[in-house]
Amino acid sequence: MRVPHPVISLGSISFHLGGMMVLPLLVGLVAALFLEVSQVEDTAPTLLLFTGVYLFPVFLMQVIGVTRKTRIELAERRAMKDDRRDRGPTPTRELLAVIARHAGVLTPRGYSLLFAGLLFLFAALGLRWGDLGLVATMGLLLFYGVVGVTSFLSAFLVSGFQRASARERVSIRREMSPAVVLSGEPGEERFHLRGVPVPPGYHLLVEDVLPVELGSETRHVVGAAVRAEEATVAGKLRRSPRGLYRLGPATIGYQDVFGLTRISVASAASCDLKVLPRFRRLEIIDPPRSKHQSPDVVTRPHRFPNEDYFRFREYARGDDTRRIHWKLSVRSGRLTLRLPESREQSVRNVVLVLDAFLPGSGAGHDDAAGLADVLDRLVEVWISAAAELVDRGDSVTLVAAVDDGFGQLKIEQLSGRTPRTRWQDLGARARWQDRFDLPQLLESVGPATDGIAISARFDAPPPLPFSGQRFTWIYYPPEVALGPAEPPFWQVWLGTSTFLGVLAAFARLPHPVGSDENTVGARWRSYWFESARYDARKRLRLRLRRGAQAVVGALVAHGDTVYRLEPGALAHRLVGVSVGAKGGTL
Repeated sequence: MRVPHPVISLGSISFHLGGMMVLPLLVGLVAALFLEVSQVEDTAPTLLLFTGVYLFPVFLMQVIGVTRKTRIELAERRAMKDDRRDRGPTPTRELLAVIARHAGVLTPRGYSLLFAGLLFLFAALGLRWGDLGLVATMGLLLFYGVVGVTSFLSAFLVSGFQRASARERVSIRREMSPAVVLSGEPGEERFHLRGVPVPPGYHLLVEDVLPVELGSETRHVVGAAVRAEEATVAGKLRRSPRGLYRLGPATIGYQDVFGLTRISVASAASCDLKVLPRFRRLEIIDPPRSKHQSPDVVTRPHRFPNEDYFRFREYARGDDTRRIHWKLSVRSGRLTLRLPESREQSVRNVVLVLDAFLPGSGAGHDDAAGLADVLDRLVEVWISAAAELVDRGDSVTLVAAVDDGFGQLKIEQLSGRTPRTRWQDLGARARWQDRFDLPQLLESVGPATDGIAISARFDAPPPLPFSGQRFTWIYYPPEVALGPAEPPFWQVWLGTSTFLGVLAAFARLPHPVGSDENTVGARWRSYWFESARYDARKRLRLRLRRGAQAVVGALVAHGDTVYRLEPGALAHRLVGVSVGAKGGTL
């Protein structure tokens, strides 16, 4: 978990524990300095006394609640350190972060009510409008009353929730139905709640931030019915692209009926969702011709009626003219020789490598942002090519750097004799990474006669330690994978390029009325998130301009067979670009 900077934590603590209490007094003081408030000067001592008597208990309840919740969390941290034998005091930075998190109970609606009340109070003093002053006072009284009660009760709610959980009186279970789906199939997220205490005047909140690839969010509001009987809340996923997704833990908390304050009492309920890639049909378009008689790996020989298997190559001086295929020569515009394949082919050992190496895509980086669909297509071609080769009788080994199921990256390999659902499972755990390049992947397998790499590299590969006969690339050009250049960011973020569209984008609410995502803070966070993804795409395009367009030339110059991948909805096309120096491998 990322710990905020100490200055940010101190600022949050100062505002929530002190600033909110003196803001009404500061507004009154500023109004007295710059506005004509002689009509309320006689009542100023009474107002100050009333404000002090009302705000001091609120401040006291806040201090008690924050102190108690902080002690509970620090005790839990010490227990965890004892289990890890990592004893020691809590660093000051983490201590400030804990206090700031427990002190900040306001929701965007709460901030709106506070500043609106202060604004109305200032306007009422300046305009000498008594009714507006009454509205402002009632709004501020409601705000501070709810903040005080919530801050005080939150400490007891947290401790009570933990005691009930320890005694197994509270049950919060999360599941995906189904937990394993094929790419594109619908999925549903479910929470089963039993015995969760919900105090009067509050709602139970279940929230979680889902991966952006799923295009969904988790937010459920539950009433007091969960105290007496089990309740189930569910939500469908909008998207289900290939991948392994770890969901949770969800944030369990309470929100008052006015929506002004929100407290978190626990982080619980985790589950996994695995979306398997689909097998797609592969179409070989114009395979590169070779003068070598050795059969390639992917392109299958054609069988004609009443004839044996045949392969074709361009006519060379000295060849037997009786083997010229005149019809094919006329269609192709060159003399083409027909070579009979009458001998039985031996089983070939093929290593099939998924190349998902992308520098800058490791932990803490976002250079792979927006490239999930590119990897999805590579994985589909990877497992589909394996199925094609196994059906022909070849011995296949699939190799990739994948997630081990616990967030760690490792190299895994599977034999083609294993069930194909295991291939899909391996493909679901593949991800962009910057740790294992092709040499490490190839060194992890034994000797092979043929090698195939499924790749969309932005940079030329290093020399490969491959000792087999042939090596083939199925290459997805980055300029095609990235698509057309993005328009200016403001057009991407607002979704329009016209002047009237821009005005409408600022005027309309991006979410339903009353949603917290409509607030300025939420929209600002959305802006920074989308801006980071946009910058990541720009960095990839810059890398593309620096040399990725020459990758195909480097592969051809290296003497490898190259096929260009053209993804499709139902089938993927492999278009021949160049035959290798040792003959076609595809």
